[in-house]
Amino acid sequence: MNKWSYSLLAVAAGWLAYRYRYRMADWALRIPPLRKQLVRFALNVPAVRNAVVSQMLR
Repeated sequence: MNKWSYSLLAVAAGWLAYRYRYRMADWALRIPPLRKQLVRFALNVPAVRNAVVSQMLR
């Protein structure tokens, strides 16, 4: 029974996170230290970094 309740909770949390993803992103980006960490994390991903650099050098 515990396994089912955790699975149901995970599905509900995933659905809510997907539905409200833009609101959560907007909330997270309003906090300067969190925004700084998110930008650092994003720029450590090679595909994101390459896309940003190519847009800057156009």
